[in-house]
Amino acid sequence: MAVPASEPREAPTVSVLICTKDRRDDVARALASLRAAGVERAGVEIVVVEETARPQPIPGVRYVPLPPDGRGFAHVRNRAVEAAKGSLLVFVDDDCEVERGWLDALLAPMADPAVAGTAGAVLVRDCNAVGYAENILGFPGGGLRYLAAAGGRVVPTSFLSTCNCVYRRTAVERVGGFPALAALGGEDSLLAERVSARWPCRYAPGAIVYHKPRQRLAAIFPWFVRRGRAELRILPAKARPAAVVLALVRGSTLLRAAALGAVLAWLPWPVALTLPPALAVYYAALLSRFAFAWRYPTHRRGFWLAPLVRVVADAGAEAGRLREAAAALRRWWRARP
Repeated sequence: MAVPASEPREAPTVSVLICTKDRRDDVARALASLRAAGVERAGVEIVVVEETARPQPIPGVRYVPLPPDGRGFAHVRNRAVEAAKGSLLVFVDDDCEVERGWLDALLAPMADPAVAGTAGAVLVRDCNAVGYAENILGFPGGGLRYLAAAGGRVVPTSFLSTCNCVYRRTAVERVGGFPALAALGGEDSLLAERVSARWPCRYAPGAIVYHKPRQRLAAIFPWFVRRGRAELRILPAKARPAAVVLALVRGSTLLRAAALGAVLAWLPWPVALTLPPALAVYYAALLSRFAFAWRYPTHRRGFWLAPLVRVVADAGAEAGRLREAAAALRRWWRARP
């Protein structure tokens, strides 16, 4: 079924939207890359929506300041949609730099009126091994994992990250925009779930942005704590919450650690001494899952660290889920009659 057609509100047919919060150096780099890639052209507007207590207009773009009232990611993105004039809404993060030809590659699948949205590739560059390992694992925006799986082809997808994607305005409006429940994050996954359930969406590997990597395990852990909190907070808005809970339980780092502890407590000590070689075999098995990264010379240095980064990310997400679950339990306890 084709996406309902609509005319742009004003002259621009494409709105490139950057949402930010007091990260003006990052925004300046993002805008410089957009201009170098020729994004400033007829029919395209660039809109920067900033949460800040110190508004400061940015020359050459439409600047929309918002008070820093802590209403979260979904609120800011919905305000960006309201401010946009185009019928095609392009999202790119404030800490991303676009590759030349990015916008044309991202918009190409939208020539099909049945396509409601397109996601592009999110990569990293000029970073350390930890940064490349993050990207191998698929963070953010699908990372190298999605790029490798596409094999250079435009393919169907149900995952669109606001790191790098475009939607038809009508599709966003028809599904109610970004759900307000997703203040901590996950707003883009919920929107993608709702849009892709009704209309086809595509992944365009040639539409490349480079995301600023975290590069430190100490930075990855708290990032995933927030992601874990967001996973539980948006659970009521998911199409199949029971399936999500089952997936979280099956992938739980805490439960795996508890199972390992139980096995070690049960085994006689001589047998338990085989644990180090067993862990080495397990690490090698995990590495085999990321063998695709070896095809990309830029990412090879991160290949060996990918399992370690995965463990840190999983532990952070698990800590976030526990924190959010505890907070929900406290709220329920206080609300009892």
